[in-house]
Amino acid sequence: MENTSKQNDKLSRRDVAYYRRRQQNRLFAQVASFFAEEAANGRITRKEIADKLSKNPSQITRWLSGPSNFELDTLSDILLTMGAELDHRIVRFSDRVKPNFSHHLTVHPQVITFGKAPAPVTSSTPSKRTNLRTNNPEITAVVIGA
Repeated sequence: MENTSKQNDKLSRRDVAYYRRRQQNRLFAQVASFFAEEAANGRITRKEIADKLSKNPSQITRWLSGPSNFELDTLSDILLTMGAELDHRIVRFSDRVKPNFSHHLTVHPQVITFGKAPAPVTSSTPSKRTNLRTNNPEITAVVIGA
């Protein structure tokens, strides 16, 4: 995503939803990983967390089984029971190292039509599409990252 702080354009619902879910997943991955490490070393169990927070053990299992939309207070409470806290860091998009891959939600594909196909298209060539107006086959390609 590009820097939108100086633009008057509104954020797209798609971008907002994507980055919300990405933050949830990152936080969950860190908490779940830390819990797994602590549990493997015998330092904490789900039941101990439930007892310390006066919660039902099944609630702790739900929290630690998959990303959920729990509040920051809940996150803090879970980490406190494990004797830990989250170390926060904010990074500008422009300062991040560019990945060598693209997530399908961050790429805006562009379809290019090359015109009429000179010969019948086989399965080893690009996809075949028929122009509904002229009933002529066309060769198409999808350009990623354009």
